[in-house]
Amino acid sequence: MTKKEYLKEIGKCKISTERVRKLEDIYEYKICETIKQIISYSDKSVFFDDGSRILSFSEIAEAENDLHVDFIKLKIIPVVDCGENDFIVYHFDSNSWSLFNIIDECTFKERASIDKLLIKE
Repeated sequence: MTKKEYLKEIGKCKISTERVRKLEDIYEYKICETIKQIISYSDKSVFFDDGSRILSFSEIAEAENDLHVDFIKLKIIPVVDCGENDFIVYHFDSNSWSLFNIIDECTFKERASIDKLLIKE
């Protein structure tokens, strides 16, 4: 599956209110529609040919413990592992997306939608 196909497919899936509620409780913010679609689409990671992958629901839910980053304090939620400690994250306070390095805890390439980060044209 290509990234474009994936983004189209998640738009068709039924939203899991249970998963949405769980993540909203963990992250203490309302989850945007795109993240609702991502966590509802599959229980497992979705891998792409460039080595990046969509995190599974459990990885997103456990990200703070697994990655040793205070995502709640930073007001972000990781969604895509891009390799080399870089993740695509959603910013709750600005309703935007960016790349985030978990070692340096820095953000870069901020964009209005995940599409602009995921699909490099």
